[in-house]
Amino acid sequence: MLLIVCYSDVRYRIISNRLVIILFLIILIDYFLGDGQLSLINALICLIIGIILFYIGLVGAGDIKLISVLLLSLPSYLVMDFVTLMALFGIPLALIAIVQKRVRKTKATIPYGVAISLSYILISGYALYK
Repeated sequence: MLLIVCYSDVRYRIISNRLVIILFLIILIDYFLGDGQLSLINALICLIIGIILFYIGLVGAGDIKLISVLLLSLPSYLVMDFVTLMALFGIPLALIAIVQKRVRKTKATIPYGVAISLSYILISGYALYK
């Protein structure tokens, strides 16, 4: 699902609600049937801060929804690692957007769903093998 999120964000600059809901349902199923967990506090804090940042114009709503849903499944001790990786993966994306903006003389947006997805894949993979 996260690969589809990346494709959609790069191609159309949209992280659809449908994809976020499917991820949410997968996390819920994992919680109820498997070893998953629900970190409601982390997700809620992210959602509240994200809504504020969205209304200021700093981030997209799809990015915030995606991060909040993914945080549901991460233990608290991995949240800062997740955020750090998102920032590190976001740097090259931001540089590409800056170059595009200067070359094309248009507004360039950052497909941050890629950084979010890559960070989550690495962090959740790390958690599995820890």
